[in-house]
Amino acid sequence: MKSHYDVIDRGISTEYERLNESLTRSIKILAALDYSFTNYYQTDGVLLLDHNNQIINGLCHVWPIDSLLRARGKSDVMTAVDIDYRLVGDASICDPSSPLFQRASKQVSLAPVLSFLHDLDDYLLGIHYFDTEGYVFSSPDTLVKDVTKEYLASLKSRPYWKQTARNRDRVTVSGPINSLLLGKTVMSMTVPVHLDDEFQGVISLNVDIDVLLDKGTSLSSEIRIVNRELDDVPSNAIRIKEVDFEGVVANHVFFYDLDVKKELSFFFEIEKYTLLVIFLTYIFLVLVLFYVNINMERSHFKELADKDAMTGLLNRRGLEAFLARTMHDKMFALAIFDIDDFKLVNDTYGHDVGDNVICYMADQLELNTRNHDAAARFGGEEFIVYIQGNDKQQLMKALERVKQAICEDSHKVVNNGFTISGGVEIASPSSSINFDVLIKSADEKLYQAKTSGKNKLVY
Repeated sequence: MKSHYDVIDRGISTEYERLNESLTRSIKILAALDYSFTNYYQTDGVLLLDHNNQIINGLCHVWPIDSLLRARGKSDVMTAVDIDYRLVGDASICDPSSPLFQRASKQVSLAPVLSFLHDLDDYLLGIHYFDTEGYVFSSPDTLVKDVTKEYLASLKSRPYWKQTARNRDRVTVSGPINSLLLGKTVMSMTVPVHLDDEFQGVISLNVDIDVLLDKGTSLSSEIRIVNRELDDVPSNAIRIKEVDFEGVVANHVFFYDLDVKKELSFFFEIEKYTLLVIFLTYIFLVLVLFYVNINMERSHFKELADKDAMTGLLNRRGLEAFLARTMHDKMFALAIFDIDDFKLVNDTYGHDVGDNVICYMADQLELNTRNHDAAARFGGEEFIVYIQGNDKQQLMKALERVKQAICEDSHKVVNNGFTISGGVEIASPSSSINFDVLIKSADEKLYQAKTSGKNKLVY
């Protein structure tokens, strides 16, 4: 998901850079046109090319005689330029002797430049010049063929005209609006033309928003633009970016119009192989975890089966398993301990105290034996201890120490404490050890300890 988010984020950034470059280029076009128009007002420019002219529905239409023209004085080897523009205005423009003809003639000299510039980018629908005298010329010519007197008369009352006139030395961005004339969503970028501080007209560049915003990257949702004076930014908009250029008056923002359904569909389409790998990895890990869990459960239940529930020591089964897997390569002792007069403890203090005595006994055995030794409860108050050593005397001292530790602190669990007796069988390393025989022999010695005074170990 993070990887996919980074891809989308980079795609949006790339789109914003492309849009910035496109709009910056359009702004430069307007600035160049403004410069050209202003300079032609201050010169005696004349109509450079021959034109057709015709009065249609009370308006004068002027357009080039040949759409493929060469600059005068150039040979046929010079590539012809496709010229496509039209001027539409008051009928007097068609009269060469009229002042309006002289005024428009100078401006039409720049029309081939408009025709060239509007073809620079496919998102440029056209470039227009609207004059304060009530005429317009445009490239391409199709944009003004159907212009009416009413349209020209209403120009000065239109909001973008007033806004452009106020924003001298600035480019004004207006729209986007749905143009019925063009059948497209259009955003206009306009700049005023002045002569000696007197407003002369408006140069307008129309941008096809759908073409401008057409994604150059593989984004699933759309990049959109909104004029905040006309519409609100939708709640699902992300990566909102101001339309902010030096010398431009605009209240517009770009945003990524997040469509969750499209994003999910795009995500699964783009990341399908990654998701497949993740899914297979997931299945593999589930199987591994399932296997590990089964083995852990098996070990857990096996451990439960080998342990005494009350004390946590090994039971008979657990001790047998321990003895079977242990290397008996040293001398060892097998001792059976029994709590003296345990029945009296239960009768005097109750079975709960008796249980505490048994648990205390188990704790002391664990504390006073090493990790590689073993202690087990065989049932009731009887315990078995297995310890290894280098010689018989070491083993006997170790067992006496265990007995002493148990008896010394026994008063902590029962008044006056208690004693223990034990029978011990010591064996040397051998390949033919019979633990059943050893346990039986240690049990007989325990009986001797019990019947000869208790509170002692018999070896």
